[in-house]
Amino acid sequence: MNLGSLGSGAEAYKNLDEFASKAKPSAGDLPNGEMTETITLTLKAYTDVGYTDLKWTYNRNVTVHWINSLDPAWTLDVSNNFDDGTVQGWAFELEKKGHVSDGQTIGVATDYVLSTPYSLRARYDFYYGPLERRYGFSKNFTTPDRDKVFAIINARASSYQDTVYHTIKYEEVKKDSDVLIHLGKVYDSGEFPVNVPGNKWLRIVVLLPKNTSLALKIIVDINSSGGAGGGISYLWMDDFKIISKS
Repeated sequence: MNLGSLGSGAEAYKNLDEFASKAKPSAGDLPNGEMTETITLTLKAYTDVGYTDLKWTYNRNVTVHWINSLDPAWTLDVSNNFDDGTVQGWAFELEKKGHVSDGQTIGVATDYVLSTPYSLRARYDFYYGPLERRYGFSKNFTTPDRDKVFAIINARASSYQDTVYHTIKYEEVKKDSDVLIHLGKVYDSGEFPVNVPGNKWLRIVVLLPKNTSLALKIIVDINSSGGAGGGISYLWMDDFKIISKS
């Protein structure tokens, strides 16, 4: 993937969506339900626009932890698929409100699901700009007393654009106020690139501390600008799991 030019001493943030792929290992490749693998990412810097004069090469090794959550080695501690038509204990989490007239709701939905008939959906109706909004889901858990505890989160973010320009800046998973994973760019009201892939399901897996009471939060940060109109931002979640083993 060609990333374009960058001036001397400058820096840039790029969202590389689906820039590489790899075959998923089979269940037989994951003894006891898990394995680790090292993948090398390579960044090459060229002096010319034709990408022919190679100047520098940078390599970074990334350790990938594969999990087969269906393997009997794992205990399924929590399963929320919302298919009973309820929110199953999840609440709307509002971290930053943009305007006094903004509104928010949470409930089950049928428009985008991973397992029929329902998913969980948060809706944020926003008005006026330029403003930042940050919202999502939260639920309290007490994690099992086992050596490895993972939360598996399937989330999808989208928006409706009316007279306000709107982008998704980032998504986060938090344990109380601690950020476990951050996807996207730190909020910047002066820019409007797409920093998180929208309109697609993302699977996010986080390691949780064992035998701990915590509030787990799935947050999306949105940015809007201009006009007195409004728009609607959505965040979905489906087939949430907490799994563990000793």
